Amino acid sequence: MKFRGLGKEDLERVLDLFCVCFSEDKYYKTLFADSSDMLSAMRESFRDSINFCLSHGIGIGITDGTELIGFALLFDYQQIKTRYRDEFNAVFGAKNGEKLPYEDQFHSRIEKLQGNTLYLLSIAVKPVLQSQGLASCIIDRVLTHYKDYNLVSDVSNEKSLGLYAKRQFQIDPITEDYFFVLHKYNNSTESVDFSDRIHLLVPSCKALDMLKIDYQVKRDRRCLGGYQLSCSAGIDCFVEQEDAICEGVLVDVDYGSLLQYQRLINLSQVEEHICGDVLFYEHLTGYSEPPLFNETLSEMISCRKTEWSLIPDVFVSLPVSYQDLSRIKSLDSDSKSDLLLQDMEFRTHYEGGIPSALERVDDLAGLKKRIQRFRLEKVKIQITDEMTVADYNNTGAPIGPSTYADVYLSVDTGSNCAVLTWYVLSCPFLVSQLFDNIIRNQILIEKQGQLINFYDHIQAEYGLIKRGTPKIFSVFPCSKERLADSQLASLLLCETIYPDGESFGNIIDEDLLAIVQSEHGMGQYDRAFVCAYTNAVFQFSEQFSGSVRDRLCEESITLFYVELILFEEAAIHIADRAIINLFTETDSDSPIDFLAKVDAIYDDYTKTIDFWDTKVNYPSSQKSIDMLREAFRIKDQLEEMKRNQDQLQITFQTKCDMIDRKDAKRMDTSLAIISVLAVFSAWIDGHDYIATWNDLLSGNVIHILQKILFIIILITAVYAVTHLFRNRIGIFLRKKRERLKSKRFNRK
Repeated sequence: MKFRGLGKEDLERVLDLFCVCFSEDKYYKTLFADSSDMLSAMRESFRDSINFCLSHGIGIGITDGTELIGFALLFDYQQIKTRYRDEFNAVFGAKNGEKLPYEDQFHSRIEKLQGNTLYLLSIAVKPVLQSQGLASCIIDRVLTHYKDYNLVSDVSNEKSLGLYAKRQFQIDPITEDYFFVLHKYNNSTESVDFSDRIHLLVPSCKALDMLKIDYQVKRDRRCLGGYQLSCSAGIDCFVEQEDAICEGVLVDVDYGSLLQYQRLINLSQVEEHICGDVLFYEHLTGYSEPPLFNETLSEMISCRKTEWSLIPDVFVSLPVSYQDLSRIKSLDSDSKSDLLLQDMEFRTHYEGGIPSALERVDDLAGLKKRIQRFRLEKVKIQITDEMTVADYNNTGAPIGPSTYADVYLSVDTGSNCAVLTWYVLSCPFLVSQLFDNIIRNQILIEKQGQLINFYDHIQAEYGLIKRGTPKIFSVFPCSKERLADSQLASLLLCETIYPDGESFGNIIDEDLLAIVQSEHGMGQYDRAFVCAYTNAVFQFSEQFSGSVRDRLCEESITLFYVELILFEEAAIHIADRAIINLFTETDSDSPIDFLAKVDAIYDDYTKTIDFWDTKVNYPSSQKSIDMLREAFRIKDQLEEMKRNQDQLQITFQTKCDMIDRKDAKRMDTSLAIISVLAVFSAWIDGHDYIATWNDLLSGNVIHILQKILFIIILITAVYAVTHLFRNRIGIFLRKKRERLKSKRFNRK
């Protein structure tokens, strides 16, 4: 079966199917009650309208080989009414300028709609193939391809109303057995209740059987339009194919079973779709190997059933620095990532202050304009077993096959701070092993058949450098009572949960006891238990169930708080690392050069002032941020940086003291030289002056006086030099005595 566009050359086949499908409809039976040959009368009565719609409207057909087995006819209501008024009136049964039937109940309502409107003239499916979802395929195709249009119709077959109700159409009676149906543009078509049994369309039941999922078959054949069946590494998949129509199996599952199925297929590799009240998944990337299980994981699961029953959404955010924004570009559109980034933008603009672009109106307008977000890529994450002393140079045994995760980056364009986030929904890993890998920086990704460190990859690919520690935000759609207190404490510490039979030990740490034994933890409402400790934030809630779209929207709230805090952590670590690097530089800077480098560090750090303890609108949101800042120990990190800043001040003062001493030494030497020169200059002048007394004194007396003057000048010179260098001579003599003592001690 395939979709095909219909034209006026298909008129006779459309008329044939139209008459077959509607000859038993009570509306048409009443309309042609006086006709001896109802089929012929119907054919002639609707020929012109159907031909006009095929020529000037939209015809969508479903064919099986050469046979037409279903169709839909539509046209643009306003356009046809304006350009082809006579034909428009004929379609709706108005002749010779008469008023349109049901003008007030139908046409007036359409005129009031905003935007363009498509009118669905007719939809039909071959009777033997009805109730297999073909009509649903056609309606879904229209809603998908014409999202910017309102879709309206008038329906006389009351049994078909369920088709529209499942897609959130507005349904109003015109008469007792005649109905107005409307779907407004951009309205949701979702009507899946995730708190109840869920209608899941799967290519086959093999995957459900492999997982031993509890399910009930609703219908073993259900058509799906726009997709074809495929198989990748033993897993049956729906793959997009524009004109194809395939068949799947419609089953009923509960939410827990749905999460198991999502974990198997890996939500990073699929796209979730809701058509009416039916949920299905489109496969995006082929599996390179059977997903989810390998020998190591299978062995672990056998004794970790409680842990394996946890299927959370996991987000890992990392403070980083970037050097060149031109290296960071978003990839092609991905609906999940686009939705999450859209939610994050919403949080940025509406939780962080007045939604205004004017600096004087919105205190955080500058911050909002500085943040840019980019969807980077999908990476294949591989987690490994714990390393031991015997094999710490190795990576450990792989736990399960590598699995795709989505990566995005939030950048502060006003500094070189950024926050990198990767995430997996319905986590396909043993969570304690995943957290252990994260916290020991042993996240590996598969690249061209090789396993490389994730941090090496982001530095080589994007110039991003890790600044700080990764923070794990995990949402568990279950009660915290699913885990023992010791197991929850283990997860908070990002350590592995030991298998049954091995004792983790009873908790005695008061901080951990206060967290895990609390009824709601940090939760501000009783619908969830929330806890945080250093590198992890967990939310447990049995009420948290929904579509991928709803989950991302809910999770973006806490994710936004984490991101704000990590911008500050990135700034702290960047500045602190710059200070440490300045300490360890081998070249000896002058105080002026040293001070210039210090000034540059502080300039870069103060550019991030907008992120320092950011204030948001809601008191509950502010309290959440404050609690997370305390849990992430941002103040402790600031204290560590302050300690290094103080050391930087000491280093600067020491450099200044050293320069002062060097300058003083040079000054002393200069003064000594000048003093000696001045003394000898005075002796020469005095010698010459005494020689002029020959008319008063004898030559012997003058000679004696000159010698006395020389002795006085010499004593004065010695005194001046000794006074200038007395301290240094003392230090020299003291060190010489200490060396002599040391030599005598060594000889002994």
